[in-house]
Amino acid sequence: MELLDVYNEKGEKTGKVVDRSVDDASFVNGERIAVAIIYIENDKHEFLIQKTSKQKGNIYSATAGHVLHNEKPIEAIIREVKEELGIDISNEDIVDLGCLVVDFPVRFMFYLKKNIDLNELVLQKAEVQEVMYMSEKEIRTEIEKGTMNKDYVQSIMLDLVLDYSNKK
Repeated sequence: MELLDVYNEKGEKTGKVVDRSVDDASFVNGERIAVAIIYIENDKHEFLIQKTSKQKGNIYSATAGHVLHNEKPIEAIIREVKEELGIDISNEDIVDLGCLVVDFPVRFMFYLKKNIDLNELVLQKAEVQEVMYMSEKEIRTEIEKGTMNKDYVQSIMLDLVLDYSNKK
């Protein structure tokens, strides 16, 4: 059983804990769970995008996962990258871009500038069927086609990540 902390509409923990299998409809007064998401950008200004397994919807997404009970969002994204892609980013310069609360769940967003050789990745086949680098244009095309996870949210997150990346 995986336990998750419950957050409010400001991205703050409420002190309540739920089982991951709980139905979204059981949350009240703006309660929600949290996920951590990371956009990894290479030197060509492309982003590491994964295509989820058929069991997980067969859609494109940045690497992401639930923030577990008593886990910090940064710890969650380091764990998820290790589980899904087989790489350790714990000693990397991960940038915290804050949280985005536009619907359910709270999204804690992270950014990493790193050139990753896709051939060195060890994919968690139950979660990820393939990975690739995509340019901003390619990601926006997938958003328009409806093949990105939570399309409108991906667009907002991409804009925030690009804003940060372009200012560096």
